[in-house]
Amino acid sequence: MVEAASSNLAASTFREYLGNTYANIISCNKQPPLMRKTRIIGTIGPASDNEDTLEALVDAGLNIARLNYSHGDLEQKTELIQKLRNVEFKFGKPLGILADLPGPKLRLGTFSKSIKLSKNDIINLYCGKEKLSEDVELIQKSEDYDIYNIPVSYGGLSEDLNDDDAILIADGTVRLVVESSPNKTDSIVNCKVIEPGIISSRKGVNVPGTMVSLPSVGEKDLVSIKHALENNVDFIAVSYVRNAKDLQPAVDAIKKVGKFTPIIAKIEHPAAIENLEEILNLCSGIMVARGDLGVEIPYEEVPLVQENLIAKTLERGLPVIVATQVLESMTNSPVPTRAEVTDIANSIRQGTSALMLSGETASGKYPLEAVQTMSKVCAHVEQGLETMPSSPALAKYRATRAVAHAGVTLSQEENVTRLLVASQNGNAARLVSAYRPKCPITVFTNKIETMRKNTILWGVESIMVDEEERSRSTILNAIKVLFDDGKIQPEDVLVSVSGSPRAISGPTNTVRIFKLDSEGNVIIDE
Repeated sequence: MVEAASSNLAASTFREYLGNTYANIISCNKQPPLMRKTRIIGTIGPASDNEDTLEALVDAGLNIARLNYSHGDLEQKTELIQKLRNVEFKFGKPLGILADLPGPKLRLGTFSKSIKLSKNDIINLYCGKEKLSEDVELIQKSEDYDIYNIPVSYGGLSEDLNDDDAILIADGTVRLVVESSPNKTDSIVNCKVIEPGIISSRKGVNVPGTMVSLPSVGEKDLVSIKHALENNVDFIAVSYVRNAKDLQPAVDAIKKVGKFTPIIAKIEHPAAIENLEEILNLCSGIMVARGDLGVEIPYEEVPLVQENLIAKTLERGLPVIVATQVLESMTNSPVPTRAEVTDIANSIRQGTSALMLSGETASGKYPLEAVQTMSKVCAHVEQGLETMPSSPALAKYRATRAVAHAGVTLSQEENVTRLLVASQNGNAARLVSAYRPKCPITVFTNKIETMRKNTILWGVESIMVDEEERSRSTILNAIKVLFDDGKIQPEDVLVSVSGSPRAISGPTNTVRIFKLDSEGNVIIDE
């Protein structure tokens, strides 16, 4: 199990946990001169799971490392989490870790070789079989067409499917139509190939228009959640969410151990689009998982669906991740296509909080170049933004939202250099970020867990300070850290959003203006 510092320890105790690199972590001074506000998430896999590459990715701008619990065993995940914490320790820069649960992914079973399917070939899906029994042949030849017997691991699929239903395999590259279904579990479904292609073991299966009865959080997911929580990951992503009930087992598992780990709902099924409002009531953010979503709905609908999902989530003041094929060509090429760069720009203009790389960093040839490209494109596009997304009018915590809005409004009216936000659990930071202020946001806290959770928030960097009895004293501590680190300069004007009487642990209810003199001393405090 990866050790983490306790939430209740003072910042001075965190110095012992972080060793000599503490001065770096409170300042996050690895940020490039042109601060990028859109966060970068990278999937860690065989191409990137060694410490040298991980260090290079973080140095290039990686904010959150995604661990795909669909692949590898838990022991490997434990080792990888420790590597990531080692990199965080070395760089002195908070690094978020996202545990992406396997979910109820429908997959083919295992068979001996890849198969090239032709139109009108017959496929018999042996549902509930990980492998074919010895008395069943994989291929049966005939004069007019071939018959293929293919195992499917989920036995309930033969009950859920009906005649004439569509089945898509391998991200939709192969399409079947159901000729006959027995409508009972662990049975054989007869299908015909409509759109030919190549299939192989463990390829994904989608059934658009069919509500599969698999739970979003099954036994394997609960085991993964337990492991993720024991190792202090910062976010948990739940796959194949269709409604709020699908999230409840994950919510209950987190509450049971007394944690507050944010849940990210992956939107990859049409039902989730219809039930988005109830999903947003229970989750801490969403991921627009365009891979499966683009198979489950017509691909021409994906761009407008993405835009709508982002807008509705931002109204709640919650972060949004746009994922899948963001820089797909960089899996095999050191440079992106112009279409991919434009896709990134459009996502940023729509207001996404983060962009996620999958195969590009997990198994691609150019993981470092992919992160470098993403960082460069994001920073450049952000400089040209003139309009911001709608304000989080439907966000929870109305009192905190009102104070956050006041702070952001004041920062726009005055010549403000930076917004300072005191935040114990991240709510004030999230709401300030949701208003998309033009000046940089620095969150000061006394919890390293909060610093890591903030890695998903648009435009936010975090520092750690000891909390004093009086709010003003804590804010002055934060100002000193920023000044000593060169993040603020003499004669800068700052706006702070904080609690009272304690800045971090008190209820968020105070907005102040601070101005520095030519020596960096605070001369105005109002």
